[in-house]
Amino acid sequence: MAFNLVKRALLYDTKAVRNAAAIYYNTARNHWNYQYKPDPYPKTPQERAAAAKKYGLTVEEYQPYPEDMGYGDYPKLPDIGTDSKDPNYPYDLPDLKRNFNEPIHASAEIYGEDRYDPSGRPRFSLTHQWTWFLGAIFGSFGLYFWLDNYKFGRPVTIKQYPKDGPHYMFCEK
Repeated sequence: MAFNLVKRALLYDTKAVRNAAAIYYNTARNHWNYQYKPDPYPKTPQERAAAAKKYGLTVEEYQPYPEDMGYGDYPKLPDIGTDSKDPNYPYDLPDLKRNFNEPIHASAEIYGEDRYDPSGRPRFSLTHQWTWFLGAIFGSFGLYFWLDNYKFGRPVTIKQYPKDGPHYMFCEK
């Protein structure tokens, strides 16, 4: 269909070349499949079973987000960051650590391998982090106020003008 649009645009309307390029760009780069949109929130057991089958889950492990969140029948997946997944597992897509037809988490843009990992354990406790942060801030302010009277800078004399009196020159004249 896109080829026919381009052919018609080139043969009959030369100004439509830009529109044809936009159509090709839209189909190649910004294509949105209507099947990507989740269905309405499942209310009956039959709808839950159909939604679980749609996302490749069993009925027992399928649980949708609450209805007021607006995710429809999309499954609520566990919060596991990509960095916490097994690096030695033979994934279908090893760069993303996912398998083919595996549902993507609703917050997948947050849980990348180089981003936030909710299941990861921090190296230092929150108390330890706050102690060092406040120590650095208050230590810097303390040094500033303690050393405020001891100014330093380039030792420079005042500018000499002829009207101010005799001045010495450092040449042999």
